[in-house]
Amino acid sequence: MQQIQWRDRFNIGVELIDHAHRQLFSIVQKIMDLYVERHEDKFACVEGIKYFKAYALQHFAEEEAYMREIGYPDYLVHKKAHDKMRYETLPELERLLYDSDFSTEMVQRFIGVCTGWLTGHILMEDQAIIGGRNNKSASIPLDDGLSAIQAVIISPLQELLGCQLQFIGSYSTKDLILNEQDYELIYRSQEGDRLQVVLAIGQQTLLYVAGLMLGMNFYEKNDIVRFAIQEMAQNLIQRASVGLGQHPDKFHLESSRFLEHEEFAKLFQERAPQHSLLFRVEHEIFALCINLNATSDFSGS
Repeated sequence: MQQIQWRDRFNIGVELIDHAHRQLFSIVQKIMDLYVERHEDKFACVEGIKYFKAYALQHFAEEEAYMREIGYPDYLVHKKAHDKMRYETLPELERLLYDSDFSTEMVQRFIGVCTGWLTGHILMEDQAIIGGRNNKSASIPLDDGLSAIQAVIISPLQELLGCQLQFIGSYSTKDLILNEQDYELIYRSQEGDRLQVVLAIGQQTLLYVAGLMLGMNFYEKNDIVRFAIQEMAQNLIQRASVGLGQHPDKFHLESSRFLEHEEFAKLFQERAPQHSLLFRVEHEIFALCINLNATSDFSGS
């Protein structure tokens, strides 16, 4: 059974806010227990999702009041993130749930999106309210040839994982990643720029990394993992955009899919990405391949 484990690194040090975050995670756990794990009591699941939404909206209002009270300088930017969740993400998730008659897949999507968004928001935005976010460069030696986009990705990745992340060089499809899973995310800006990100990671490492980020134990790849990764990736893209002097909402997710490794290897060989970064976490390795191009990505599309 998947279990959410509250971790101290999720605390920001303001009890009103930390208590609300713990409650939101607790609600998600109950939804998983009732419907995803036991596949029973649909009514309780529906009520749990309604309660999550109501509690989240109440929490946003209280957190915004606290930021105004202390004169938090990035209040408007933070509120904009809340408003997107309020008026776009949660209503869309609710629509999908009712359209599917609360299918297990849509409930998993709800859990993945909400948990992924909440975790990324806590670690990257809420920590900044009390100065807990590390805005300095990552404590990883950067070679002279390391590009700006590489530098701005390493630090927020470490914030998400909550553990030491080692950059070990450029990735090649010849690098052996056991039981490799290749997950592609395509983003597009209003100006038409296209950003392609491919995560190349072993399945067990994927579950381990997802667990580190979300405070959950995962035993299999499912829609919770998939949609949580999407939310984490969006947070990462936003932080990288800011680091490169761009608006945090420059890129929006257009599509995502798991690729067969043979397909990814062929695309990689035909046209290598602009940036291929290889990392070590614990005893495993994973890679991020990134291509930003106004007309095409490394898949040639």
